[in-house]
Amino acid sequence: MAKKNDDFFVEKKPWSEVKDQLLGCYLKPYVAKILHTHKPLVYVDCFAGKGRFDDGKQGSPLIALEIMQQGLISSTMDGHLQIAPAFIDLNYADDLRTNLKDYPGVKIVSGAYEDTIDDLLKNKGGCNVFLYIDPYGIKALNCSKFDEFANGQFNSVELLINMNSFGFIREGCRVMGRQFMVDDDSFFDDLVEYESTKLDTSEKSVETLNQIAGGDYWKSIIEQYTSGKIDGYKAEEYFSEQYCQRLSQSYTYVLNMPIRLKKGQHTKYRMIHATNHPDGCVLMADNICNRWELMKQLQTGGQMSFFQETVDNQIIDEIKIQNDVIEHFSQYYSWTSLNEALAVFFVKYGAICKSGDIGKILKKLEKDKRLEVMRKPSLTKKGKPSTFMTEGHGQTVSVKWVKL
Repeated sequence: MAKKNDDFFVEKKPWSEVKDQLLGCYLKPYVAKILHTHKPLVYVDCFAGKGRFDDGKQGSPLIALEIMQQGLISSTMDGHLQIAPAFIDLNYADDLRTNLKDYPGVKIVSGAYEDTIDDLLKNKGGCNVFLYIDPYGIKALNCSKFDEFANGQFNSVELLINMNSFGFIREGCRVMGRQFMVDDDSFFDDLVEYESTKLDTSEKSVETLNQIAGGDYWKSIIEQYTSGKIDGYKAEEYFSEQYCQRLSQSYTYVLNMPIRLKKGQHTKYRMIHATNHPDGCVLMADNICNRWELMKQLQTGGQMSFFQETVDNQIIDEIKIQNDVIEHFSQYYSWTSLNEALAVFFVKYGAICKSGDIGKILKKLEKDKRLEVMRKPSLTKKGKPSTFMTEGHGQTVSVKWVKL
């Protein structure tokens, strides 16, 4: 087993703040929405850590528990609502019990995620399942296990995965006996892993990376990188793209958010969200855009920027976004749920803008009679035609492109 990083939980790092905000700000609307399915929610933090950092800041377990408790309190639905939170950790189960003592009924599992997750999810058919997978290194990220979750008998399943994408490139070079090159020696200073992954050139290590990636497509990327055909930025980007495509074999909607602390720096992590439900995809796309504001402040030290940028540090071109929206929605010649169309858009183009920004473009297309919109309810309480362009809370929106 790799050497543990005993300083990992001493202080909460800025990138950890971003990760936990992405989780927490998604869980709030997710819990509110999932409770309306009237089916239990099984929430599992698969690498929970201590629950609280030594500097007093909350870890992901406490953040999630507070949100779930608030969701139950604020719910106005009748009947019994059930949320079953579970937290797995191999080394810090005792700390978890201490730090989560104010939340009775929480299941704490002492063990490794890969050895315990099947038992936790056994007999959970018909439930809604949310897995937060923020691993110690990359070795536990077996892609076929994610396929099993999607093919289970759950009412719904969503994954939020922290993939150390550049760390994978580093290990890919090591396994293939190639030189790993990085132009900034300080790059790995804050690329912190609790249990770092270090492989060798054996066939067993090759198979380990195949299992993590869900295929051997990574080999071609490493070859291009080490031969100088692509740089490290492109290698990480290509791997992340193909990894998300691999997940899409089991999950219809897969989004990712790059985590980099300095503008122009290599992406250090990718937060990857996978779901088969369009509503979840749209929620996460908006969440990524909102979390990007925090990331941008970290990158610039709080300085103002003259240009709006996407999470990939690309300048936002409003004309291009408008053209992308027209190109995408012009494919829908039959009535289609707005959220379904939006989710497909975000999977194709990434979280380049908020759903509300797309809604404004769609309203203009509706006004110009290029897009038909069917809303339910069709009238407001005052009897006027409805104009909303969002789904949820008893509202549905369907869209259809107008044939010329």
